[in-house]
Amino acid sequence: MSSSHGLARSWAILGFATLYLAFQLSMISIAHGRQDKRFGFWMFAESSNFQSVLIRELDSGERVRAPHGTWTVKGKGGAETTYRWGDFVRGFHLGDVETVVHAKTGMYVTLKYLGEALDYVIGRIPEDHETVQLHLVVRYSRAGGPVEEVVLSSRRREPGR
Repeated sequence: MSSSHGLARSWAILGFATLYLAFQLSMISIAHGRQDKRFGFWMFAESSNFQSVLIRELDSGERVRAPHGTWTVKGKGGAETTYRWGDFVRGFHLGDVETVVHAKTGMYVTLKYLGEALDYVIGRIPEDHETVQLHLVVRYSRAGGPVEEVVLSSRRREPGR
């Protein structure tokens, strides 16, 4: 009876190992078709660097640079509120405005995350009644190639919100 128990245990372990390996291979295969390449395996990951500059677009249409991602506004009661991009956006070096940093997950994914971060921040600055849209000017070099520049923009919000 113990030999049949040992044989069943061996088959269970073999079955689990086979399913686990099949799952891992399918995740790696699927990752090649995903934009963010999550769960994919890359022998040599893309080595890219980027630097961003945060720009606030005001209700008047004027665009104002937020030095190092920081700006101060006066609320409706007259009290000053200081916002820092890095307080809202912390992961993957995305909060390091005006500093050259390494793109941990490659530039395409980093640009996607930066675009989502813009929408996140514009929705969380209630005391800033002047800013209707945020922009990031991102200069980057993919794998030592030429420097490229892209401007990402948040969704627009109503003036005075």
